[in-house]
Amino acid sequence: MSSLPTVPRLPKFRGSKARALGLAAAVLLPLQGCATIDRLPFTEAQQGAAVIPGIATARFWADAPDAGRQMATSFTGTRGEKTMLALSGGSDNGAYGAGILNGWSRAGTRPEFSIVTGVSTGALIAPFAFLGPDQDATLARIYTTISAKDIYRGRFALAIPGSTSAASTKPLEQLIAAVMTDGLIDRIGREHARGRRLFVGTANLDAQRMVIWNMGAIAASRAPGRRLLFRQVLLASSSVPGLFAPVMIRAESGGRAIAEMHVDGGTSTQVLTLPDEAISGDPAAGARPLHIYVIVNNKLNGEFHLVTPKTIPIATQSITMNLRSSLAASVDLSYLYARAHGIDFNLSFIGRDYPGGERKLFDTAYMHALYEYGFKLGTQGEIWNKRPPGQAE
Repeated sequence: MSSLPTVPRLPKFRGSKARALGLAAAVLLPLQGCATIDRLPFTEAQQGAAVIPGIATARFWADAPDAGRQMATSFTGTRGEKTMLALSGGSDNGAYGAGILNGWSRAGTRPEFSIVTGVSTGALIAPFAFLGPDQDATLARIYTTISAKDIYRGRFALAIPGSTSAASTKPLEQLIAAVMTDGLIDRIGREHARGRRLFVGTANLDAQRMVIWNMGAIAASRAPGRRLLFRQVLLASSSVPGLFAPVMIRAESGGRAIAEMHVDGGTSTQVLTLPDEAISGDPAAGARPLHIYVIVNNKLNGEFHLVTPKTIPIATQSITMNLRSSLAASVDLSYLYARAHGIDFNLSFIGRDYPGGERKLFDTAYMHALYEYGFKLGTQGEIWNKRPPGQAE
């Protein structure tokens, strides 16, 4: 495995993903109307007809009527069961998911997943979770040794008005290229050929819709830019709008090239499950059992935090409430769907009692401790809740 890239020391934003969003909003709102990216305009109809050149099945809309069918898999594990792993967003809290997965491997009970989905930081974990325990060392290394300098580079204040974001994600782009090698992408393509599926969500800002990318189909294709596209999607799914620059992905519509603007998949939803009869089969018809494992890289319960009566803390706490409420609603809906369809539902999330408080974003010590917390739970088998907080038996 290639070593992590060396990048210059960067300024640090304090707090969680929500604090970063609040800071970005405070910085960028007065700058609305400033020039950012120059690109040729296109219509809603052209966007609707757009495809990725050479990869017909590269992606689909999350709200498409046949989205579930397009996520279908025929792959079953050694016990004849299908398993789906869904990894949520959560910024540096992704260390929890990495720890859970590695502890689960150590316990010897981790299955070979039929389907893996990821959003935001979950998208960065997803390819390694998909490939299996032989990637655990890479996951641990990423989530216990990196810091803010490996993720973003703050821009000069005077440069922000003409920029697309408050910070550059060139370091994250370099990190993705270093750890997501050509060989690993090719392996994902081969696993796709076995019937396994890997999906990553991004938000298309122009369409204001979530896009689900079939990463295995991209990896398995013969398109010349497949590996670049694979890495671009991972970067896009992790690019918090306002703080980080959107990723421009090339598509074609009616023979004309268009530049689509994609950002953090968590803008649309924090976790991607989309269970459907097309995936699980009709339980009444004797379909093979489906087990869904949802790893939430965050706390689902609200936690008390005395807010300083100033703009950024108020905006930050408001965004935190919005993100957490949206996440909890998505998890609840997935649980209710699973219960109604006879699907085995399993949920893991950061405990409310886990220490939080103020910290630097992508603080190495915090991430290392959170990884160890998840790893211990995974190793001891104390991972799964059969229902979300607040849901009755």
